[in-house]
Amino acid sequence: MDITVLGASSGIGGPARTTSFRVGEAILIDCGTGVGDLPLPDLLAIDTVLLTHSHLDHSGLLPLLAHAHASNGGGGVTVYTGPETVQALKTHMFSGPLWPDYTRYPHPDRAFVRLCPVTPEERLQIHGLTVAALPACHSVPALGWLVDEGRVAWAFTGDSGPCPAFWKALARVPHLTDVLGEISYDDSRAETAARFGHLSPALLAPLLEGLPSSVRFWVSHLEPGDEARMMALIAPALGGGRDIRQLVAGSVIRPGGRV
Repeated sequence: MDITVLGASSGIGGPARTTSFRVGEAILIDCGTGVGDLPLPDLLAIDTVLLTHSHLDHSGLLPLLAHAHASNGGGGVTVYTGPETVQALKTHMFSGPLWPDYTRYPHPDRAFVRLCPVTPEERLQIHGLTVAALPACHSVPALGWLVDEGRVAWAFTGDSGPCPAFWKALARVPHLTDVLGEISYDDSRAETAARFGHLSPALLAPLLEGLPSSVRFWVSHLEPGDEARMMALIAPALGGGRDIRQLVAGSVIRPGGRV
C-alpha cells in the first residue's frame, strides 16, 4: 500500500509541511500541516488517524480535519494514540476555548473525533493492515508505529530519542523493508537531541545496526532550509551501504519497492 508523504518537516516555510503520511486512501499517520493540501474528497475519505503524540506539528490539523467532516457529511475519524495523548487532546484541543469539542459533537455516541487509547505492542486490524503501536522516547508521551502488510512491513519512529525497545521490536520483523525516522539535530547538538527526545546521526547509527542493511531509512523532521546540509552529514554517518533518503512532501513511497 502506497505511502503519500504529505509533510515531513519539523516546521513550516515555503514548501515545507509538518509531519503527516497518508497510507492508502483512508489512513493518516499524524496530522500535521501537510494534511491541508489534500482536496476535500480526499479529506473525507480519511477515517483513521494513527497519532504519535500531541505536539502541534503532528496533531495541529486534526481539528480542521474534523471540521471538514462535520461540514461536508463525512463520517469523522477514529484516532488511535497513547492514553496520555488522548487526555491532552481532550483537555487542550477539543475543550471549547480553542475549538469545538468534536469528541462529543453531534453526540458522544457518534462524534466526529473518536479517541481510542492504545499501548505499546498493542495490535490493530485496520483496512487489511496489521498495525502495532511501538514505544518511543520523547519529551511528552509518544508512540511509534509498525505497519504490516503481510508481504512487507514498515515503521515510523515518530519523534523519539534513542529508544532501544522500538528497535528491538523492529528486529523481530523479518519482512521489514523501510523505516521512516526522525533526525532533528546534527552531532554537535547530540546532547540536546537526547535531552529533548530527538535523534542525531551518531545517536541513530548504533540503533540502525540492529537491522539488515537492506532496510531503507527515510529521514524526517529536518528543519526547513537546512535539509541539504543535514543530508550531507547523515548519509556518511549512517554508512554501511544502507539506502538513506530524505522524505519530501508530495512524494509517494511503495514499501519494499519504488519511490
